[in-house]
Amino acid sequence: MTRGAAALLLASTTVALPLAPAVAQETRVAVDVTAGGAYSTNPFLVRDGGEGAASTELAITPQLSFVDERNQASLVARYRRSDYLTRYSAAEAYGFSALARRAMSARLNLRADVSYDSSIIGQNGLGLVGAVNPNPIPGPDLGTPDISLIGLNQRQNAVAAAFGADYRLSTRDTVTGQVSINRVSYGDGGNAFLLSSRTAAATIGYSRSLSERLSVGAQGSGTWIDYDNPGYSGHTYAPQGTLTYQLSPRVNLSGGLGAVFVSSTTPAGTVTATGLSANFNGCRDGGRSVQCLRAYSDAQPTGLGDVSRRYGAAADYSYQLREFDVVRASIEYSRLNTTSNTTLQAPRTDFVSGQASYERSFTRRIFAGASVGYRHANGRGFGSPSDVTFRLFLRTRLGDIR
Repeated sequence: MTRGAAALLLASTTVALPLAPAVAQETRVAVDVTAGGAYSTNPFLVRDGGEGAASTELAITPQLSFVDERNQASLVARYRRSDYLTRYSAAEAYGFSALARRAMSARLNLRADVSYDSSIIGQNGLGLVGAVNPNPIPGPDLGTPDISLIGLNQRQNAVAAAFGADYRLSTRDTVTGQVSINRVSYGDGGNAFLLSSRTAAATIGYSRSLSERLSVGAQGSGTWIDYDNPGYSGHTYAPQGTLTYQLSPRVNLSGGLGAVFVSSTTPAGTVTATGLSANFNGCRDGGRSVQCLRAYSDAQPTGLGDVSRRYGAAADYSYQLREFDVVRASIEYSRLNTTSNTTLQAPRTDFVSGQASYERSFTRRIFAGASVGYRHANGRGFGSPSDVTFRLFLRTRLGDIR
């Protein structure tokens, strides 16, 4: 899996989007190393009453980026390890994300993204650090975590790649398109009832700028899901109207509204459903403070063979006390509703998580902080596991400190 993802990354960044050699280029290299200790009341959200345990934690995040007047490319790798002092075996999570952007002309922009992630579903991370990014660059949807599998202490591997383009028809009109592929599988022995899947997706859209602050448009997307077990498959189609609006110099809003048509096939037959397709993103960048809201309603294939309706909402907040001292908080809610009732999946699964952290700088390279987090899952058939985690951590940055 890793070799295949790496090969796809090289193809995306060196073949599909070659960097222009004639333009001066800025290169940045940095490595973040974070070490800490934690106590969690249920580290893996085990369904049958997990026990609390203390752990040591280590995270390493190397970053490489290239930027010039027409191009942008970056590669970020992630490795995280938790060693529990009692009750649990060590847990590792690792992966990478890569992106490439190229302005082919004043009208045409190309982009490519590759992501890979391998982690235990329900495993806790090192907590939130840094300020909220009010202008994140979204990568391909990995379909993780699959909240229908929380509590199984199961490793999930996901690799995704996407290629897209934006073309300006005129000063006001833009056409966009993207195709992507996604593979989700289960390792470390796995469970016989978990189903690996492959998903292909395509999106095409049109937007028109009505003013400097307002754009409206429409888009259509489709996904096609095939499971390794030939008795399971599915597809979705989602037309939407879209809007992007700059409410003020500090506040940006974007969203889409439409319908989603879902089909889920199991050995018992095919079930179809229709529902709301929607997404919303809004951020206020106040300089020292950033607040963001996001929400969505769509569909997601699960590891239990269903193409489920997915709903969620989240809020992020950060405040910079000083240049590198940051307080941050986040809360998120997500829900899965099954389309087919013939799988082992609970008809409805709910998951809520919240986290708050404080990070203080001693120098421009050394930081320390603390965080507290809460998670709770609920689904018929596996109870309502919850977890509270307390952390202390020390982080250092090697290389570029910009």
